[in-house]
Amino acid sequence: MTHSIDGGSLPASVSPMNFKAAMRRMASTVNVITSRHGATINGMTATAVCSISAEPPSILIVVNQKNRSHALIQQSGVYTVNVLSAGQESLAAHFASGPASPFASVAHTYGTNRCPIINGCTSYLECVVAAQTAFGTHSIFLGRVIASGERDDVPLLYHDGQFRSLAQTG
Repeated sequence: MTHSIDGGSLPASVSPMNFKAAMRRMASTVNVITSRHGATINGMTATAVCSISAEPPSILIVVNQKNRSHALIQQSGVYTVNVLSAGQESLAAHFASGPASPFASVAHTYGTNRCPIINGCTSYLECVVAAQTAFGTHSIFLGRVIASGERDDVPLLYHDGQFRSLAQTG
C-alpha cells in the first residue's frame, strides 16, 4: 500500500535493514517478560515495552508469535514485566537464549497473577491482558497493571547492540 502527500507517492515501508539500524539507536530498558499457563512458566528478554495510561494503569508488550511466551500469555491472559537492574546482563542473556527450564537457576517469587517476579529487578508490573492485536510476525498485548513494585536501583539499558547503564556516558 502506498500513500500520497501533496500529490507525491510515498513508499510502503523502509527496508528491514534500515529499520533495524534506526531502531538500534533507541536506548531501551531491558525487561524480562514472565508468563505462566498452568504449571508451565517462561521468561523472555524484551525491550518492546511501553506505558499506555496512568488511568487505568496500563502497559503494552510486543511478543513474536513464534516465541513460546506468546502462547502462554494468550492462553492465560497474564504476564509480568520485570525491569532488570544494571548488573543483571547475565539474566538478559539467559532469557534471550530460550532455555528449556528458564527458572531452574533464577531466584524468583510468584506475584498476584502467579507469574514469576525476578529477585533483584529494579521494578515489576503484573498485568492482566485487556486486549491483543496481531501485526506482522508479532502480537501487541495491552495489559491492565494489577500490582507493581520497585527498588531504588538503576535500570539496565540496551543501546546500539550493547548493555549500558545510566552511569555510563559517551
